[in-house]
Amino acid sequence: VDTPDGSEPRFAINTIINTQTTAYKLLQYIASVFRGMTFWASNTVNVGADHGNLDGTDIDPVHLYTNSNVIDGVFSYSGTSVKTRSTRIRVNYNDPNNKYKIDQVVVEDQSLINKFGIQEKEIVAYGCTSKYQAQRQGQYLLKAEELDVEVLTFSTGLDGLFVFPSQVFAVADLMRAGQRTSGRVSSASTTVITTDQTVQLPDGSNKKLTCILSDGSLETKDISTSSSTTITVSSAFSSAPLAQSVYAISTDTVQKQKFRCTSVKDNNDGTYTITATQHNDSIYAAADDTTGTTNLIQDD
Repeated sequence: VDTPDGSEPRFAINTIINTQTTAYKLLQYIASVFRGMTFWASNTVNVGADHGNLDGTDIDPVHLYTNSNVIDGVFSYSGTSVKTRSTRIRVNYNDPNNKYKIDQVVVEDQSLINKFGIQEKEIVAYGCTSKYQAQRQGQYLLKAEELDVEVLTFSTGLDGLFVFPSQVFAVADLMRAGQRTSGRVSSASTTVITTDQTVQLPDGSNKKLTCILSDGSLETKDISTSSSTTITVSSAFSSAPLAQSVYAISTDTVQKQKFRCTSVKDNNDGTYTITATQHNDSIYAAADDTTGTTNLIQDD
């Protein structure tokens, strides 16, 4: 990434492990360097990084959840408390220009201070020896608490196996959209999809159809025509969408929401409870910007 002093790796670790701790906690420390999330699955420790796509494009969701494939068709939303949203963050790092002694970078957002007052948090950038990497870590946390303020919880059946912690998925909720924009696929070819109920396309231009293919992946195509329970797309899907899977329609004014999975709980009855936080693709550019609206203050 670019910094005022030139380019540097987005994530780097320079440390000596000289104290005893549990293996899992140490992995959590190391994962924090690249904003990673550790979790246990398939009898192994897994790590998911939260760095966005390296080419700067938006993250593609790994799965789609609608009112048709969640239990009782209900998504539960909650917001974070204003008191937990930091407006100033102190980041501890090891300064190579001062014999690697601990120094601090202070990241603050004046617009948030004007709105919420000074709400300060102090964190440690593990293995960090770059003040700009420390700044990026502070900016990411600052922006995450500002932008990703919504928490989503819902229960589902075997669809709960399609997403792991740290992965991003899409949600099409009729209660949010104000109208039905999703349902199930009764049958499909690569260009024509028959739905379980009559489809009424939502207002707005750039109408798109998102379906789940036979390999479990999501694919989105432009809609050319729609009549009753039939939707025709302008170009063919890679393979025919899976029968009885869910679909979702979006336009410029009615969009699916993205959420990042934080946990998947097995209820031991064939159902799974998924908890996730709101995901905003713009957070990566904001976190990596060392010349933007956030201010960098280095303590003496």
